[in-house]
Amino acid sequence: MNINGHGDPSGVGLSRRVRWVPLGLFLGLWATATGCVGGSSPPGPSAVKQTAAKVPATPSAVVENKAQAPTLPTPSPYAYNPEARRDPFRSILVASEMGKTLESLPPLLRTEVGELRLIGIVWGGMGNSAMVQTPDGKGYTIRAGTPVGPNNGTVRRITDRYLVIEEKYTDIFGEKKVREIKMELHPQKEGSE
Repeated sequence: MNINGHGDPSGVGLSRRVRWVPLGLFLGLWATATGCVGGSSPPGPSAVKQTAAKVPATPSAVVENKAQAPTLPTPSPYAYNPEARRDPFRSILVASEMGKTLESLPPLLRTEVGELRLIGIVWGGMGNSAMVQTPDGKGYTIRAGTPVGPNNGTVRRITDRYLVIEEKYTDIFGEKKVREIKMELHPQKEGSE
């Protein structure tokens, strides 16, 4: 009975042949890569110089090569479209604070501190509170700690004669400063004492 199809029932001859196939493939690839196939050796540097010397450089051949060179398309001019993009020179922090629209803020935060008018002060066992009026004629009751004005103002003190509002701001040099605004209940007019 012939197991491997070659007349060898033990299969020993097949395994020997299988071992030689990878070695033969390796040697064939190595010979191809080194240029040893065909009995000729790769050309040396002197052969390359001789070949270059035999080719005459004619101006017509150079002109033909330039004519055959592919022409590149001219790029279209770039135009920047700033629509729907953030201004790169504007601070991100300022943009996030300005994201709040004035319409969405309560009336006391929409109104500048200078536009408010102190109408009355109430003091007693529950602490002092004050009544301020906005330019539209509406009155609001405030206490110490109440936020006032669009510039992050806060009521600091309420006494029996005046009210102090503290605003934090950044001056032209970029320094953070605090400004205290004093609103008197009965402001004295200039020239009268």
